[in-house]
Amino acid sequence: MTIKANPDLRKIEVDSLWKKNVQTEHLVRGFRFLVDEPVKIGGDNEAPTPLDYVVGAFNGCILVVIDSVGKELGFQYKDIEISSEAWVDRRGLKGTADVSPYYQTVRNKIVFYTEHSNELLIEVKKTVQKRCPLYNLLKDAGVEVELDWSITGGS
Repeated sequence: MTIKANPDLRKIEVDSLWKKNVQTEHLVRGFRFLVDEPVKIGGDNEAPTPLDYVVGAFNGCILVVIDSVGKELGFQYKDIEISSEAWVDRRGLKGTADVSPYYQTVRNKIVFYTEHSNELLIEVKKTVQKRCPLYNLLKDAGVEVELDWSITGGS
């Protein structure tokens, strides 16, 4: 595949090393991280799984885009609580059923500590849904992504 020179494209490079069993070490921009699996899948349970990392990356990506969009729209918050859960049908990985081996559903819950209105939060949410790379990656893969965002007083 040939990529044409384009200043808007950013290349992400990751070098990976096999360590043992199903454990790998990855190097990206000078950062190192391990990937492993639970013992029952052949790993040593010494690091998160690839699917764990994707959910964490999803939360991080959502937060980065919220920060950017919030600045653009004047949406400020004193604190934010973010959590996600993802549901995977393990039969897909095992090959015992004709189901996707990745997430069926991802549920994201965010509580914003702010004095802003729900109307502004809805605008932020719509814009984040449009611009967040990992939200769109999951959605375009057919994963049901639920965003349960709410506001609580700014205290």
